[in-house]
Amino acid sequence: MAQLHTLKQKAQELNIEIYTLYLASRDSRVKWYVRLLLALAIGYGISPIDLVPDLTPVFGFLDDVVIVTLGVSVCYQLLSRHVIGQARLQAYEVLHEAGGSTAAAHRVIGYTWVLMASLLLILGYKLLFMHLQ
Repeated sequence: MAQLHTLKQKAQELNIEIYTLYLASRDSRVKWYVRLLLALAIGYGISPIDLVPDLTPVFGFLDDVVIVTLGVSVCYQLLSRHVIGQARLQAYEVLHEAGGSTAAAHRVIGYTWVLMASLLLILGYKLLFMHLQ
């Protein structure tokens, strides 16, 4: 039971962080190159084109994880603490608000599921064509 509670907390934290990045990227104080870097990092994660082909065992999928993680962490470093703090506070308020929490939470969870489904479809596509060669 404690593990389920911990898992729910981690999922809620992930939703808040995704929504925080979304809100921070929409802030007018954020430089254009930070927005571009965030879009490139996430775009590379869902792109079928890779630096290291996925046919290469371990390293083919590892490069996706490393590049996306580095891109997002560099974006966190480039964003000012004030912008991140305000975005995180707004994300907490929106997701924990009594009246509007359901719609915002469903939106964030929906975006997360769409992203995960896209990643799984791309992975399945790559694995399918990897076996045909």
